[in-house]
Amino acid sequence: MTVKELVDQRVKVAADARAMLDAAEKEKRALLAEEQAKWDMLMGEIDKLADRIERQEKAEREERMTAVERELETSKGRITEPLRPKPKDQRDQPTAEERALAFRAWARVPVSDEYPHTEEELSAVERCGMNLSKKQVILRLLPQQPRTIAEVDKGLEKRAQGVATGAAGLFTVPDEAMRPLEVALLAFGGMRQGATTIRTGGGADLPIPNVNDTTNKGLILAENTAAAEQDLVFTQLVLKAFKYSSKMLKVSVELMQDSAVNLAEFVGNALGERIGRILNDHFTTGAGTTEPKGIVTEATSAFTSAASTTVSADELIDLQYSVDLAYRMNPGAAYMFNDATAKIIRKLKGGDGQYIWQPGMIAGQPDFLLGHRVIINQSMASLATTAKGVLFGDIGKYWIRDVMDITLIRLDERFAEAHQVAFLAFSRHDGRLLNAGTNPVKVITQI
Repeated sequence: MTVKELVDQRVKVAADARAMLDAAEKEKRALLAEEQAKWDMLMGEIDKLADRIERQEKAEREERMTAVERELETSKGRITEPLRPKPKDQRDQPTAEERALAFRAWARVPVSDEYPHTEEELSAVERCGMNLSKKQVILRLLPQQPRTIAEVDKGLEKRAQGVATGAAGLFTVPDEAMRPLEVALLAFGGMRQGATTIRTGGGADLPIPNVNDTTNKGLILAENTAAAEQDLVFTQLVLKAFKYSSKMLKVSVELMQDSAVNLAEFVGNALGERIGRILNDHFTTGAGTTEPKGIVTEATSAFTSAASTTVSADELIDLQYSVDLAYRMNPGAAYMFNDATAKIIRKLKGGDGQYIWQPGMIAGQPDFLLGHRVIINQSMASLATTAKGVLFGDIGKYWIRDVMDITLIRLDERFAEAHQVAFLAFSRHDGRLLNAGTNPVKVITQI
């Protein structure tokens, strides 16, 4: 079989495996025993096909290399000994440099005579299985939302060991752009640091059940007395998938040609920052209906502050204790406000004359306020008349839904006269606060 036939066969097997996972996810269940056995079989088949593709590619490259070319390569010192098969762990995955080169080659299609693809780029494209003729690639986010940059790297390492990398390496190359995109989504704003994030393979409406059973209690019974009946009353919150765009990002061909520029990182950062900014705004103060409904929009007002541009230590305590104990003691309980408000609160002292703000003593550890962690969210309003600038509660009750696939499109003709290529990303998201009537998050309203 040719390399193309082997690649097509591997893509088909991977698609069958993905369909099995999607079906189980749609039904909200784990794989059945027979499905798990089939999944393991498909994974083994994908590994075998990967080995066959690697061997076939090497054989075909050797056949194409003439004796003269080989002599020339040897004279340059690029071949110093006969080619030998690499260990399996070295040949399964392209290196980060190869993925970056392949991405840059894809970004510069079509190329001009002035800036042709280099041999190294074409080799990386072949190694990664990148299709230069396709004008879009998929950036598949990590299955679980990372909370720290270290978790981004850890998630990428785990995924690199897997096999579901998409059609002919389609998802392998975009990993180089996905990492900075994940980091940018995490860094902009604070909602993703405290909220519960779920990532789905599709964008169909996702119903989340809600129930408030806090007013019901058990019952003591006399001997031979039947137990009473009390049904649970469920409500339903539906997470949708609103479509977002990064707007077009124009890049000059000269910049893409510059070997000193990591184009995948540059594009991933830029797209991630743009999408991250608007998502954090909407997750914080979105109105709902045509966009996510923000946590401030859905939070309950605890009380009105005695001042319009400041807040007291006593008011922070009142806000904290206005939230039910069940939510106040949850690990997700936290204060949230912007950096300007943090400056005001950091100056507050308790009755003992000590500051009530406790800075984190270990790198990566959050600061604490009255025993609870602090999340800085620049999308929160500053303290002003009628503003809602200080929030407290179980932030984990706010659910963010990401549709895992982000589509990156290359526009290589629209700005050709300016010698530029434009990139455009689309993604889908939603967010809502799970509140069955017990108000897990509350805010202070300024006077």
